[in-house]
Amino acid sequence: MGAPSALAGTPQAEARDWVLITDKDGVKVYRAHTDDSPIKTFRGETDVSLEDFRSIGAIMDDYDFVSSWLHMVSEIEGFKRPSPHRREVWLTTRLPWPVADRDVVLEVLMEQDPETYTVRMPFRQVVRIPDKDKYVRVPRMDGYLEFAPIEPGRIHLTIEVILDPGGRLPAWLANLILRDIPYFSLKSFRNVANTERYQGVDLGYFDVPPGWPGNNNEMSAVAAAK
Repeated sequence: MGAPSALAGTPQAEARDWVLITDKDGVKVYRAHTDDSPIKTFRGETDVSLEDFRSIGAIMDDYDFVSSWLHMVSEIEGFKRPSPHRREVWLTTRLPWPVADRDVVLEVLMEQDPETYTVRMPFRQVVRIPDKDKYVRVPRMDGYLEFAPIEPGRIHLTIEVILDPGGRLPAWLANLILRDIPYFSLKSFRNVANTERYQGVDLGYFDVPPGWPGNNNEMSAVAAAK
């Protein structure tokens, strides 16, 4: 069973004036805010060699694994899972001293475009737990992860984040941290995307594009021809 093609309340991409600020190692990072804006908006993009499209679901279900490649994220803890395509997680950061670590509860959705097979995971901040002494609560965080198939074995991965980091944080340092998050996250994902334990795992969250392992239509056609 594939993911719904649309989910109520899903944060959608907005038209923005993007400025390229990093272009190296096959990763491009853009921003769409002024230096002194309290709301920071970043987007990172790269192409990824991915052997099995089905592995995306298994990878994103393993919160310890996700926190290992999401840059400056220390922990992701499942908070609530009302449906296969909707979850809530508590995320904490690991920021450089003397910046205080942040935390946030996110609602994360999963949806798929039925024509392009692109899988998108929008997320947005929700308030579910009291503030914790150790962390500065992020007042706003939303965005998405997007896995767009290019051809069998290759995807285009995008991460976009709109964030008010909260607390006292110099603008230059916030820009530096938030530039690094998409850049290093995408580089890290490229290195671990084909981890063996996630290969061949189909959780049924979305449909597999034609030409990829596990595409049901192609498997049915082969079976019918025998």
